[in-house]
Amino acid sequence: MTATTELHAIGQPILKQDAYLKATGNAAYAGDVRLPGTLEARVLRSPHPHARIVSIDVSAAEALPGVYAVVAGKDVPPIRIGRFIKDRHALAREKVIYVGEPVAAVAAANEEIAEQAIQLIQVEYELLPAVFDPERALAPDAPILHPDLAQYIDPGTSKRQGNMRNQVVHEVGNVEEAFNEPGLLTYEAVYRTPRQYQGFTEPHAAIAQVDGTGRITVWAATKAPFGERQSVADTLGEPVSRIRMISPVVGGDFGGKGAAFIEPIVALLARKARRPVRLALSRLEELTAMTSRASCVIRLKMGVRRDGTVTAMEGTLLYNVGGVDDSGAGGANSAGVLLGAYRIPHARVVATSAYTNSSPAGHVRAPAGPQTSFATESHMDHLAHVLGMDPLDFRIKNALGDGDTAPSGHGVLRNVGLQECIAKARDWMARELGEKGRNQGVGVALSLWALHPNPARVASAATVKIDVDGSVVVTSGVADQGGGQWTIVTQVAAEVLGVPVEMVSVIAADTEATPQEQGTGGSQTTYRVGNVVRQAATDARRKLLRFAAERLEVDEEELDVREGEIFARSDPARKVTVAQIAQAAGASSAGPIIGTGAEEREREIIEQGHERSEVVDAPSFACHVAKVFVDPETGQIDVQKYYTSQDVGRALNPLACKGQIEGGVVFGLGYALSEELLSDQGVNLNANLWEYLLPTSPHVPELTVELVEVPSTYGPFGAKGVGETANIPVAATIANAVADATGARVTQAPLTPERVLAAVSGS
Repeated sequence: MTATTELHAIGQPILKQDAYLKATGNAAYAGDVRLPGTLEARVLRSPHPHARIVSIDVSAAEALPGVYAVVAGKDVPPIRIGRFIKDRHALAREKVIYVGEPVAAVAAANEEIAEQAIQLIQVEYELLPAVFDPERALAPDAPILHPDLAQYIDPGTSKRQGNMRNQVVHEVGNVEEAFNEPGLLTYEAVYRTPRQYQGFTEPHAAIAQVDGTGRITVWAATKAPFGERQSVADTLGEPVSRIRMISPVVGGDFGGKGAAFIEPIVALLARKARRPVRLALSRLEELTAMTSRASCVIRLKMGVRRDGTVTAMEGTLLYNVGGVDDSGAGGANSAGVLLGAYRIPHARVVATSAYTNSSPAGHVRAPAGPQTSFATESHMDHLAHVLGMDPLDFRIKNALGDGDTAPSGHGVLRNVGLQECIAKARDWMARELGEKGRNQGVGVALSLWALHPNPARVASAATVKIDVDGSVVVTSGVADQGGGQWTIVTQVAAEVLGVPVEMVSVIAADTEATPQEQGTGGSQTTYRVGNVVRQAATDARRKLLRFAAERLEVDEEELDVREGEIFARSDPARKVTVAQIAQAAGASSAGPIIGTGAEEREREIIEQGHERSEVVDAPSFACHVAKVFVDPETGQIDVQKYYTSQDVGRALNPLACKGQIEGGVVFGLGYALSEELLSDQGVNLNANLWEYLLPTSPHVPELTVELVEVPSTYGPFGAKGVGETANIPVAATIANAVADATGARVTQAPLTPERVLAAVSGS
């Protein structure tokens, strides 16, 4: 970190490095990679939700002129793959368990021939009983999708049997005794939330090439190249050293681009064809066969005293994770998340996830946040109404603060900015909302995304090299999936080293050229990667100043760096450029100035030690407010104004912070009002972008974002996570506004006009 307190790169509204390229259509995505002799791939997918594969005949496809390779389950080893639980093969082997599961694939000279070849593959199926409802899937007589589930590899602790993917029980205090308290008011309700598609701009795409030695390189639209490398290696039966994964520009992710669904397939085809093979999915494939947010049924009971103190909660969550699961713990470890941003001393929550013959579930922005928030914040609003309390006052009375235990129980909260968020929201409401008119309503909700990054368990690293012209090169395994991660990396390195941001470049997301990285996500990338880059840059800075001190004949402690020049604070005229020192170092026996941060990290871990392991020092809180108009005849909701204040710790890049929050609100609007992946007997009915209703520009209300900065203790320059907090409470905020406008509560998202009218009529 710089010795001076004034910052020059951190806190600046710097444009994302690739903004111009994306805006002009010149960014090169994975699907844009073209190599000489590239073949086009197509995938044959299961038409059945559950069936045994009796036989596959690919001979006619192989005989078609222009076809170079056909692969099927027989070409895949029995080892299973998966980002979290390993519950699938790259291509189905003995049976299929959801509509759209990959069964075979072809590589041909062009897309038309590949499509013809797919139609020529003959598959004989024996239909099996299917189950689509998660509650029915857990019944003793339900057909079992994964007979060997108990033997599957799962890096997390999980309780699984039958079709139960996982179950987690979160319990604090004495719930039974708490609910028996005399005079306690209780409220019970059932909430239902939908499947939600990530809605990224760029569909999944990958291209694989095999070199003369048999080594395979895959360019893919992924945020986790190192994790996907392992899945490709497992599928091909190769060591990871024989696989290279590269993540170029990624056109959005929102949780959906962390697992290797298509990458092993193109690698198999490329190895067999001995030619580069490219596969880009259609939107139909995306919405039929790829992951979406798990739907959830939440049964919730809460108890509150007459003075507004919430004392007890009891709840169950049941997630539908589909035929295969691409989420950590199947969403079941969200049991504690149901407590929301509140201090509830007695709680018992049982969260269960179940396999069904539906399309796969996986991570979507704040994986279990919107589901749990919809229930808890709706409940809190109802209780405030029953008690006759102002909804914000009621929340303030029960809100978490410094020293409280995080709802998940994994640490004590520190640097809580929730009260500041609420205060800003209250000020905005007083200034901007005015009087409510007929059929208008105002809703509020709180949000929490509580990070607990442990520096001793971080799969991240970076190197920082100072080149001979004074420029800086950062190497990091982190992918930039649209969140501006590479821009933040340049800002951190520039700040520490005292060089202009434009002098910093990033080499990233290449498993052969960059250090190991666990993958972008969880609103912890800035916190985690920002820290390892800071540490590596600090290491490089120390070496830089050591050389400069010898040249200037002053103590290292006397030196500072600014705008590419190293100078003595006591005599600024005594100076030397970073480029001159880099040249001298490169010509010396010490060699080029390269910082790894290993020693710095070890020192910080020792110094922070036990204290850091016991705290959640970067909790991200937000307060949301919505003003809506509800048409009493149609049930149509018009969101007229929307406001959010969010604690970002330290805004390393205020422009990027606000952009992330604005995007999160719009993401949440879709979940609240229109987005729902509909299915019948395992077939997704609206698997296209004219029937799956994403919000567009005309649907975005007047939107106000205010940043609150309560710095994290250990985050880089005080930063906290930003991206996921913003979309968590949107559906609840709007549901609360609708209840305020109509006097009726809608308990199923999205809040379609039909559901609004049904709630108003009591049907």
